[in-house]
Amino acid sequence: MASRIHSLVPRAALAGIVLVPVAGFLVYRSLTSTYEPPSGTDVFALAQGAWAWSESDTSCLTEPESISFTPDHKGMIITMAHPYKLPNGRWDSVAFYDIVSVTRASIRGAMRGETRLTADSQLVVWDLMLKSPDRFVWHRTDWAKWQHTRAVRRCPRGPRS
Repeated sequence: MASRIHSLVPRAALAGIVLVPVAGFLVYRSLTSTYEPPSGTDVFALAQGAWAWSESDTSCLTEPESISFTPDHKGMIITMAHPYKLPNGRWDSVAFYDIVSVTRASIRGAMRGETRLTADSQLVVWDLMLKSPDRFVWHRTDWAKWQHTRAVRRCPRGPRS
């Protein structure tokens, strides 16, 4: 029995040496993979609309966020369902982002009035990263590539949309 265990240990170690890096690579790829929109689609059209943070069916009715863009696509406007408190103590329900760069599946924006700083004392800049036609995440440019917020989901179009 003891000799059988001793022969299994090297095999298990060898399997671990092979499988752990493979599993790590697959996890890394799943966390960093990007959505590839169909050709002919526009990231602005995909990102525009009503979105909700919660999986609850009522969140689109009670707490939707609306994303729209300026006609020249140099600005992104996010309108919240409820006002939020700004760092200066004022309340607002609209955030304006100056668009810094765009890819087929992401929009990088610098929020006007942002006061949060990165570790190197730069203002925080955000990436809206599409994960599907109906989901996106926020990623701070100073976070690791795989770090992001939880997913935000598209609200279904209702009779008033």
